[in-house]
Amino acid sequence: QAAVSVTTGSALDSWQVAWTFPDGQRVDRMWDATPAQDGSRVTATAADYNRSVPAGSTLTFGFLATWHDENTPPHDFTLNGRDCA
Repeated sequence: QAAVSVTTGSALDSWQVAWTFPDGQRVDRMWDATPAQDGSRVTATAADYNRSVPAGSTLTFGFLATWHDENTPPHDFTLNGRDCA
C-alpha cells in the first residue's frame, strides 16, 4: 500500500500524476484517482470529486501494487506532464 501526496504551486482545474516503476511493479487497485499503466509507466488521473486543487494545496491518492523480487521506489514523477521538483 502506498500514498502519493503532491503540493501544488498554482491552482489546478484537473490533474494527472505519472511515475515509472523500475522493477516491473503493477498497480492492482487505486483510490481517489483512476489508474492507467503502460509497461512501467503509471498515470493516476483525478476523480470527479477531487479534480480542482487550490494553489498551495495538496492532492493525495493511494494504491496497492504487486511486485516480484525487488520493490525499488518509483521515479520520474510528473504532474500534468511537468517534472515534479
